[in-house]
Amino acid sequence: MNDGQLYSFQNWFKQHVSIFREVDPLHQRSLDMKEEHTFRVCTAIDHIASTLGLSANDIRIATVTALFHDIGRFPQYQKYRTFRDPDSDNHAKLSLWELNRHRVLHSLDLGERQIISRAIIFHNRLRLPETLDPQTLLHCRLIRDADKVDILRVMIEHFQGEESLRNPVISLGLGTETAVRDEVYRRLFEGKAMSYVSLKSTDELKVLQMSWVFDINFLPTLALLREQNAFGQLAATMPDTAMRNEALDFINDFIDRRLQNG
Repeated sequence: MNDGQLYSFQNWFKQHVSIFREVDPLHQRSLDMKEEHTFRVCTAIDHIASTLGLSANDIRIATVTALFHDIGRFPQYQKYRTFRDPDSDNHAKLSLWELNRHRVLHSLDLGERQIISRAIIFHNRLRLPETLDPQTLLHCRLIRDADKVDILRVMIEHFQGEESLRNPVISLGLGTETAVRDEVYRRLFEGKAMSYVSLKSTDELKVLQMSWVFDINFLPTLALLREQNAFGQLAATMPDTAMRNEALDFINDFIDRRLQNG
């Protein structure tokens, strides 16, 4: 891939997203959020890949993956008025469908096209397949890390803001009760990332997102999250309970050990 191809993809993205503009300001705000998310994921993935010392071409591939990883969110929202996949469709599959029907990636060689496509289709899976080749695995891990960095930012800003101005789409329509079931915390203390399917409330969603720390692949990502105090800021939007504080200490200890051990 060359710089000219990268620029053409960036221009196509902006033009394509404009097709989905909404008259209703609330609906447009949801789409604007996803567009801004995309650009921030591009910035995060560039930072992570550059810090890792990856080649210029790997950085371009990673950037294109980030640019298109959520392109399916726009037709998803237009049709279903939600970003919740179980209530609509798998947005990663929708992203590939958009790219394929417009033949967006067909100027790339087959190898690069396959890496980007597989990284997109697997970016929202709970776990990655064990059979991926090293280059595909690298790019799957990059997009999953960068995506998490910015989703945490979105959630923190959302829950720090005035409640009356919050967009319910961001919290996936979950209830606003603050109780978190013991079984949700138990999964976190087992060091396991969780699934969205069984969540009952927005605070359980926050615990799920705190558990993402166990699915972070690269030290530069952890260092970035530590610098931003992402998990601390997210936890601060929950009631000050002993269990919340224990969970945050558990996460911070995990990050410290990872960063110290390299």
